[in-house]
Amino acid sequence: MAFSPRKATVILMLVLMVGFSASLRRTAENGLETLSPPLDVELETLNCTAIAVRWRVPRRHITAVMGYRVFLTEVKISSPVGEPVAHNVPVNTDTLKGVPWDGLAEFSMEVANLKNDTQYHVTLLAYGWAGEGRPSMPRDITPASHERCLRPSPPSAPDVVAASHTEIVLSWKRGASDGASPVQHFLVSYTRPDVDAEWTSLRVPVPTTSMALRGLSPDTLYQFMVQAVNANGASPPSSTNGIWTLSIQDAGSGAISKQRQTHPFASDEAAAVYSDYSGNTQDLFSSKMQDLRTPQLGSGVSQTGPSSWSFAPPAAISASLLDAPSSSSSSSSSSSSLPSSSSTTLVPVLPPAAAAPMTLWRGSLRGVHDLPCEETVCPQDTICVDDHASGGSRCQCVLGRGGESCSETVASHFPRLYGYSYMAFSPLKNSFHTFDITLDLKADSEDGLLFYCGEGEHGHGDFASLALIRGKLHFRYNCGTGAAYLVSEKEIAVGQWHTVSVHREGTSGWLQLDNHAPVTGQSQGTYAKITFRSPFYVGGSPNSYWLARAVGTNRGFQGCVQGLSINGRSVDMRPWPQGQALTGADVGECTRHACSGVACANGGTCYITSDDAYLCLCPLGHHGPLCQETMALSVPFFNKSLLSYASAPWPHPQRHYLSFTEFEISFWPSAANGTLLYCQDANSSDFLSVTLDNGHVVFRFDCGSGAAVLRSREPVELFSWHEARASRTARKGLLQVDTQNTVEGLAEGAFTQIYCSSSLYLGGVPDYSATRRDSGVSQPFTGSIQQVLLNDRVIPLSPPSLEGVNVGNAEHPCSARPCANAGVCQPRQERYQCDCPVGFLGDHCQEVLTDEIEVPLFTGRSYLKFDNRNTLRRLAGLRTHVQLRFRSSAPNGLLLWRGEGPGLVGADYMSLSLQGGAVVFSFDLGSGPGVLVVNGTFSDGHWHQLKAVRDGQYGRIVVDGQKTIRGQSPGRMRQLNTNGPLFVGGVKEISQRTHRRSMRGLVGCISHLSLSSTFHIALMEDASDGKNIDTCLE
Repeated sequence: MAFSPRKATVILMLVLMVGFSASLRRTAENGLETLSPPLDVELETLNCTAIAVRWRVPRRHITAVMGYRVFLTEVKISSPVGEPVAHNVPVNTDTLKGVPWDGLAEFSMEVANLKNDTQYHVTLLAYGWAGEGRPSMPRDITPASHERCLRPSPPSAPDVVAASHTEIVLSWKRGASDGASPVQHFLVSYTRPDVDAEWTSLRVPVPTTSMALRGLSPDTLYQFMVQAVNANGASPPSSTNGIWTLSIQDAGSGAISKQRQTHPFASDEAAAVYSDYSGNTQDLFSSKMQDLRTPQLGSGVSQTGPSSWSFAPPAAISASLLDAPSSSSSSSSSSSSLPSSSSTTLVPVLPPAAAAPMTLWRGSLRGVHDLPCEETVCPQDTICVDDHASGGSRCQCVLGRGGESCSETVASHFPRLYGYSYMAFSPLKNSFHTFDITLDLKADSEDGLLFYCGEGEHGHGDFASLALIRGKLHFRYNCGTGAAYLVSEKEIAVGQWHTVSVHREGTSGWLQLDNHAPVTGQSQGTYAKITFRSPFYVGGSPNSYWLARAVGTNRGFQGCVQGLSINGRSVDMRPWPQGQALTGADVGECTRHACSGVACANGGTCYITSDDAYLCLCPLGHHGPLCQETMALSVPFFNKSLLSYASAPWPHPQRHYLSFTEFEISFWPSAANGTLLYCQDANSSDFLSVTLDNGHVVFRFDCGSGAAVLRSREPVELFSWHEARASRTARKGLLQVDTQNTVEGLAEGAFTQIYCSSSLYLGGVPDYSATRRDSGVSQPFTGSIQQVLLNDRVIPLSPPSLEGVNVGNAEHPCSARPCANAGVCQPRQERYQCDCPVGFLGDHCQEVLTDEIEVPLFTGRSYLKFDNRNTLRRLAGLRTHVQLRFRSSAPNGLLLWRGEGPGLVGADYMSLSLQGGAVVFSFDLGSGPGVLVVNGTFSDGHWHQLKAVRDGQYGRIVVDGQKTIRGQSPGRMRQLNTNGPLFVGGVKEISQRTHRRSMRGLVGCISHLSLSSTFHIALMEDASDGKNIDTCLE
């Protein structure tokens, strides 16, 4: 086809444009490929609201990089909440200055204004002219918990003295606690009740506990309160105190006067000056003080008795914005001046409120008022709860307070409820389809609500409840299409402890009282899920009146409760933050001071287990009701009823266990459920656990992006010894129990490393409420743990390496210490073996060798140890020469070993051994093992001559002067560098030290050991230690 010149030109231009566009696209794509994600991303918690992010990038990868973006996403219940927030970190020449082309550039940034105790996903990516690169793998971090963000306790009420008609001197005392960090300064606020409608805060913080205020108005009533401030914010306000400044005539005398000082408010009166300080991270100087109200003295407050007060509700006053703190040098002064009214911006004075009806609260009966809560003012440490049955209201002590005036602290370890009490916990989680709840109760009455949680607080829609009605337990639940009604067949006995368990799965329910036969039932309709939005109420509810139709009673429970467990996890019923109870009213303590007068000996701690019982938590090596007895721990025994657990340090730093961890556990269970082993990280979701679940061994682990759960195929038999091996390599896990088939599993997500900051816990943990939700760790193990290996390293199960509580000795022969003459009893499941020192033999080391041993006989469990410096230097460095004679009756056994201690993978070593009858000479100089094998049957019971020589990385072995094998180790390393001792005939902890290259020692004899032609070793005389050595009969 012919084209005109014009058409040909157009076609050529189109082809060039398409090619250029494709080139640009390829260039952009290639640019994106070069923008690799950062390396070595590290996260660090700085404080309650800030974290640090650090990363490194090869210098050569930053050519096309303009900067990096750090994305943070809030996470709740393992799901992201909201959109990621991006923070840009530009790359400039200063950042790269001094970094060589083949080096690493380091970056870091701090991210502030985060929510404390909240989990965040953090990812990073590079961006440049071609767009954004691939993001890094997400990492999780949580700013510091609430315990590290506590604000100070309120200071004491200020002591106020009028120094003149325009000057007042203030002083106060620090509160009971500085919180989670030292107090930095104090804030002083004032109001003039006759003039001002709200409180005003001084601009200048006060660094001391006293100050003088000048420039005040004469003959004027001032009220003051103080707040302490630490790094986490301001405390609640102190109780208030007031004083009249002197009149000009009074001030003429020049005397300081207290005559017109007002009566300081009692702690309950200070409740009229109230603010909500629940926000842990609010900016102290830019936040609004909420409803800081002061009653009018003389007219608003009248004292009627030692434990009763009468209040007029204060008028509604709008909150004012506090001024920002001054940055001038005057901030260090302890004397400040208040500007006069003309120079101070104040909210206009509101007209006085109409006199409101008075309400009265008296004594500990929490009497019902005639007025609703909207018209009632309750004292400090109380809350108002409407009593819909009477049309009035009650002033009830807040959770954690008690006594006639709610001024006493109540721990509520074992809560007592009075019929109008209640406790509120977080709504039921992960329970929409199934839940299990267990509770111990001792009732003083046959009627009352035990728990309620539902879609709303008034019993409408979905809900679940448990109540006592005329002595029987009523378990009710509604999935939305009709309620189920389950009633226990037996009645409870008033004044006695009972255990009640409820279970629901879909529409089916189950109720059991103590050990009686359970009652089953089913809800109506087809809906099988329950939506829980209200708090989980225990013992009652502030809306009990409206719940009567749904739960069957409008009364609260009267009596004591303990042992609350939800979905297999124990609930700490103490007030938050010590426990998990968020709010409550009029909750007492059931314990009758069970630990009063109890002195647990030897460092033991008294622990209250119920309202009238205690348990001494005895440290390792002690036992008895008061820890008064001392024992030598041989085979640990754990007991669930004694809250037993032990903890051991990790043998090596955590970097040795990040990608590979293997546990071998020898255990004897007497209960089908319990914790065998556990560890976790405090700053992430990483954990490892081995538990028993209905007899099945369960291995769980989480690398930070989702848990793996491996469950043995068959349950183990109780009262028998078992061996379990659980290992993980990155995300892949293996579990083998006894001779059962191996179970494999894979953790979720992309993370491959596990970091455990906690100790290694055995048999249980100190606090089950602090364990990870997916770990399955909910109760102690009952039984014996005989041996624990971690990456082929023995974990010592005796002090001082091991710590713990209430760990006893198992019924095992080793507990009777059967080995004489300093022999060591080694448990072998239900049997044992005695390791005898040199010079003693026999099953119990009872035989004394009177004749001198010329040629040692090794039994497979024997060894001789040499640590003489002159000896060891000939088995290190550039050259090694070993010559010996041996005789063996077993095809496998270790002849000679020198290397580092157990658990150090990759360390230098040298070894001579028998494997399948062949002689093996192996050595590793740091770049890989060299293995030389002389095949044959050298376990024939005859004497053989062996010579092994190493010159740098080259080796040579000769057996009986005939068979010679040569070889070399890989890499470039040429010297043997090790500080470990020399072992002959075997090794202590042989499988661990040799990393399973040898599993047992020699069964036979060794003689004529020399390390050069002129350096001979006298095996028995030169050995520094040995075990189970007998005389070899030629």
